[in-house]
Amino acid sequence: MRLQGKRAFITAAGQGIGRAIAEGYLREGATVVATDLKAGLMEGLGCETAALDVTDKAAVRAAIEAAAPDVLVNCAGFVHAGPLLDATDDEFDFAIALNV
Repeated sequence: MRLQGKRAFITAAGQGIGRAIAEGYLREGATVVATDLKAGLMEGLGCETAALDVTDKAAVRAAIEAAAPDVLVNCAGFVHAGPLLDATDDEFDFAIALNV
């Protein structure tokens, strides 16, 4: 229960690493606010969830201010499937906007 009394805000908590972190934080006693672009991905986590587009700066700011977290975990990211030279301009621009 190392995180007892802590409030964590986690992006991309619907699957993969983000979900594993949310589950681990819950096991360690944290109060978790789990966010993802697709709210349905977070079903069954057993914590507060919200849909959040992390490319929307105003929405991110509002969500973090409302959550008032002690811990912020940003797991949102995108990697084009395949060689970089095969990525479309839109995929490349999205990856830069989201990851950087």
